[in-house]
Amino acid sequence: MTSDLLTKSNYYLENGSNLGKQDIVSLQEILREHNRLYYNEESPVITDEEYDRLFKILKKLEEKYGINYEESATSKIDVLVSNQFQKAVHIYPMISLDNTYDSEDILDFEKRILNILKKEMELPYVIELKFDWLGVSLTYKNWKLIKALTRGNGIEWEDITINAMQIKSIPREIPFKIEEEIEVRWEVVMPILAFENLNKQRLEAGEKLFANPRNAASWSLRQLDYNVTKSRNLEFFAYSFPYLEKWWNVGNDGNRSLPEFQKSFSYFNELQFLKSLGFQVSPYFFEAKNIGEIVNEIKRLWENKPKFAFEIDGLVIKLNDLSLWQTLGTTEHHPRYAIAYKFPATNVRTTVLDIEHSVGRTGIITPIAHLKPVNVSWVVVSKATLHNYDELHKKDVRIWDEVFIVRAGEVIPEVISVITEARSWKEKMLDIPTNCPSCNTVLQKDTGKVAWYCPNKKLCPAQTLGSFVLFVSKIWANIDGMGDKIIELFIEKWYITDFASIYNLEKFKDEILALEGFETKKTQNLFDAISNSRNMNLANFFVALGIPQVGKKTGKILANYVISLTRHPERSVAESKDLLFEILTSLNPQDLQEIKDIGPVWAHNIVYYFEEYKEPVIALLKEINIILPVKPNSNITFNSQIANKSFCVTGSFSEISRDEIHKIIEQNWWETRTSVSKNLDFLIAGENAWSKLQKATEFWVKILSLDEFKKMI
Repeated sequence: MTSDLLTKSNYYLENGSNLGKQDIVSLQEILREHNRLYYNEESPVITDEEYDRLFKILKKLEEKYGINYEESATSKIDVLVSNQFQKAVHIYPMISLDNTYDSEDILDFEKRILNILKKEMELPYVIELKFDWLGVSLTYKNWKLIKALTRGNGIEWEDITINAMQIKSIPREIPFKIEEEIEVRWEVVMPILAFENLNKQRLEAGEKLFANPRNAASWSLRQLDYNVTKSRNLEFFAYSFPYLEKWWNVGNDGNRSLPEFQKSFSYFNELQFLKSLGFQVSPYFFEAKNIGEIVNEIKRLWENKPKFAFEIDGLVIKLNDLSLWQTLGTTEHHPRYAIAYKFPATNVRTTVLDIEHSVGRTGIITPIAHLKPVNVSWVVVSKATLHNYDELHKKDVRIWDEVFIVRAGEVIPEVISVITEARSWKEKMLDIPTNCPSCNTVLQKDTGKVAWYCPNKKLCPAQTLGSFVLFVSKIWANIDGMGDKIIELFIEKWYITDFASIYNLEKFKDEILALEGFETKKTQNLFDAISNSRNMNLANFFVALGIPQVGKKTGKILANYVISLTRHPERSVAESKDLLFEILTSLNPQDLQEIKDIGPVWAHNIVYYFEEYKEPVIALLKEINIILPVKPNSNITFNSQIANKSFCVTGSFSEISRDEIHKIIEQNWWETRTSVSKNLDFLIAGENAWSKLQKATEFWVKILSLDEFKKMI
């Protein structure tokens, strides 16, 4: 039973340093069962990091007591071949990689190599992406694809030839015309966007969600109906041409000559050779002269975190000299010439301790899972969003459930799936609340919408607090030192009642100084921060107000529109600012809907806000200075051909930071974006521009150097 498996796994994870010989057999059985769930069922109940820890615990015990059991999980991948596919045998065994989460182990990896070689020398390496996906070998004969096999237990696995032929990135034929069979090895991946869309479809259909893209890709590739595979948008990346030197003379004597550079037989050149045959290879690889360059590159990659269209969990480090591969050989489990460096896990297992009904600043009620604290990508996570009650019930998340959570990028963690096999049936289901947890107002739900919300916009304490928190945040008013707790206290004391009142806080100076924790310096710093926030960009002003669905992009569009109404060659800046009062309170939805990217919902929200909150907005505008980018005597020239354009910045620049470039873009009322798509207008590329540069080329996005960008402003 899975719950027993988890109980035993947790015991060994918590007591790894206090185990003895008597625990070896039990650990072997546990790892075999985890292998079955991972490879055969695509339903892992522990994370990769937890599995690796159990693996190393068992390996140390076997080494300590001199046990060499060939059926152990440390010696072979104990995976059953599915009966739904024909069994087949690999030409050459496909084995796993040894791995580490510690860069110090990489230095030990080289020491082991040098000990085997019995010499001191500087060794060259290649780094490539570690996908940790489903391994596949493709066999070609007479330059045509004849067979595709999954990795399985390394020797034997399933024949998935028909399914593999549905993948666009797999060549049916290659320009390497030899009669004998040759093998090329791949990893099959599912792009993150395809994974999210697939899980969305399954959620709507009430089907079980996939825990991660790897499991979704494996399931999609191993379907009896090849049309399922065809519809999944899978990608393949080639990484190996086993025993390439065997085909050297054959290739040169055949209809295709191997490239001259291949005679050196380096792994880097092997990848280039695979590309020349039409195979898709990793979008990133790096040649290093020595192990020191490897460690520095890993650090650089982790700090810069280049984004790819698919999920990776680390890097693979391989000796570049292929002649040393045969000298070093392999163990039954992994090659001695390669090691995987794994990034900290972003997908981890934990327990739901409680589920809170959280009220947001717009009144929407969101279920938030309170979790047993876990470390995710070096961040301790104790909460995760469940988005809405429809998703909560479709995923069937309950209090005391074992769940997988994910933290992608810098977003709030979310619960992605429940380990239902681990249930003890003591878990508690959650009902949808009928009243607002903050003000007790009866909740409402609009027809066709999934969100329940509190309609008490002006008097709900939670919504009031959320509005103030948004307004003072760093990216909008930027009032440093005014956190959630301080705002909550000031609301309770009636020191602040609307946004304008923030700028009159000094009249409560004596009362604030009398509060616990408010010494003179801290209080003065707060007043200084408030004073410094009086100058506000108009687009930021619109977003800071908290108008529903008005984010950064819509704020800029609205600001451009309002500014166009205030511009007049005979009107002064002061007169333009005075006109803002009139414009904002006389907006109508018909005019707004004529603006590109402003739909009826946005138009309604904007007009409603300035009608409903007319007095507070006027009061706020009297307290702050709105920065208008164009004055009659301005040196800035607006080019109509590049108005309303979008920019993305990537790479590094020696003379200016990316933040400074973003500020220039925003000052010119252009849009900044964080990702590349076919709708992007310009990519500003510096040094070491990675995937974004490649993606921009694929989408035919215009690429600018820094000098070219300067000419535009």
